[in-house]
Amino acid sequence: MSTDVPSFEDFVRPLLGDTVDPVLAATPLNRLRAGDYAVLAWLDDVQSRCPAHVEAALVAQWDTASLRDVYTLLHADADTPGVQPS
Repeated sequence: MSTDVPSFEDFVRPLLGDTVDPVLAATPLNRLRAGDYAVLAWLDDVQSRCPAHVEAALVAQWDTASLRDVYTLLHADADTPGVQPS
């Protein structure tokens, strides 16, 4: 894994823009204002760096996982609260 971990803000910028609203960061993926298509397209891009167990966790938790959870799953070494890989 690369030691160059993006900040959470940089990670979610394609979906949320330059200002990260803490409420949106904690909103389940299926309820984000960007819409399912945009979220799926963004995830498709980040999944290229995504281990199989992380991808499975995201699919299983689509209605409860937030952007913070996705960040934590992909960057387990970052100090960000959220779901942990199983």
